[in-house]
Amino acid sequence: MAFQQGLSGLNVYSRALDVISNNIANASTVGFKGSDAHFADVYAGALNGASSKQIGIGVSLMAVQQNFGQGNTSITGNALDMAINGNGFFRLQKSPEDQTGYYSRNGQFHVDKDGYIVNSNGCFLTGYGSTDGVHVNTASIVPLTVGTGGIVPQQTGWTEAVNPGQGGLTMEVNLDNRDHRSLATPLANSDWEQLVPFAWDNTFNSNMFNYSTSAAIYDQTGAEHILTNYYVRVGNDGTDLRSWHVYTVIDNQYLVGAGGTPPAPTTTLDFNPNGTLITSGVAARVPLDLSSTTMQDGTRVDLTSDTATPPDLAFRWFEQTAGTPPYAFHLNLGETTQFGMKSDNGKNTQDGYRAGSLTNLSVSQEGYVVGSYSNGQTKIMGQVALVEFTNPNGLQSAGNNLWIETYTSGQPTIGEPGSGTRGIVQSGHVEDSNVDLTQELVNMIIMQRNYQANAQTIKTQDQILQTLVNLR
Repeated sequence: MAFQQGLSGLNVYSRALDVISNNIANASTVGFKGSDAHFADVYAGALNGASSKQIGIGVSLMAVQQNFGQGNTSITGNALDMAINGNGFFRLQKSPEDQTGYYSRNGQFHVDKDGYIVNSNGCFLTGYGSTDGVHVNTASIVPLTVGTGGIVPQQTGWTEAVNPGQGGLTMEVNLDNRDHRSLATPLANSDWEQLVPFAWDNTFNSNMFNYSTSAAIYDQTGAEHILTNYYVRVGNDGTDLRSWHVYTVIDNQYLVGAGGTPPAPTTTLDFNPNGTLITSGVAARVPLDLSSTTMQDGTRVDLTSDTATPPDLAFRWFEQTAGTPPYAFHLNLGETTQFGMKSDNGKNTQDGYRAGSLTNLSVSQEGYVVGSYSNGQTKIMGQVALVEFTNPNGLQSAGNNLWIETYTSGQPTIGEPGSGTRGIVQSGHVEDSNVDLTQELVNMIIMQRNYQANAQTIKTQDQILQTLVNLR
């Protein structure tokens, strides 16, 4: 019987050395999970019950169990390299059409020639896609793609067609209440000065306004234009003390409106005694009719028409009343104040931008893949989905840092990073192998001694039998 016991020991500890060797071989494999050999004793079955003199007949390898403990993370600098800090797995597909799921902790990804996020074996990372660059569709799991093209331009005012009341340009301005220049005739013994009436012709000069602000806006091709507002105080310390006219000019050439002498203002701002705007917020949104502008020589120009005059302007800059969808250009001055401090343009916000090319990718802790473009815009490309198993030890290794589900592992549950115990995503990092190399070397010595000892039992049994054979 000692032969059988010794042989079982040789077989088991040889297998255990295989496990240790595989762990050591993968000590630098990203996302690798080390394994442990689990042993079980073997006894012969007894028909008449157990015996106090029962002797085992050896040892067997009961299981090779993987250790799914968290590994350390290393910085790579590649934004698409991802480490999971938690219990989740990346879900991969062999092709965009094949819905079979493969699971991995190896987060080394890059973009292929078609814009898909893939690993080194060409497997496709899956998650929630995005069609509008703002939201993700959590209804289905798809291979994530970042595209290979740029971002198309967006005209200022485009948001109006999607979210009415939000498109156009918003300017936050303070008009100095201490500015004692106005259109009104100064009162006797007053320190106020009278401005020259505003005129959009060759006589236009800085004595016609108190303050001006400028902001960039974009037409339907993404070309940049400059919108300038001229603020003119109407009254003095005797009347209309808190009233201002606003005149709007595009590209320092086109006054919005019919012109004339004096031209009609774009809007009039009236303030409360405390310097706040009487009609503020969204209510202060002013529609700008860019189909009616006037040059300084009196020429009328429609900036929204393909048949604009003069002939060198015969193309549509701003699409307002035609096209799909029509855009409404609004100027929002609802944040304007009249405080006793220097006139200032604090902030401008508008919803247009020029065309741009993709310059950078980043991944947030929640798994959002975000593209940054040369025009300063960002767009959500999609969101990485993480998978969780009730019994990850039931997963079957498929090679190439992949596992597949089994009946023992249970069905995968898919969710967003940060939900449940799936963990978060660390961009620019990878998870190292969780193999403790020092411990594995110690284990190798132990298994080697066990192997030698079992070989020695066989040798000893052989010597005993040889002695018995030599009896005469």
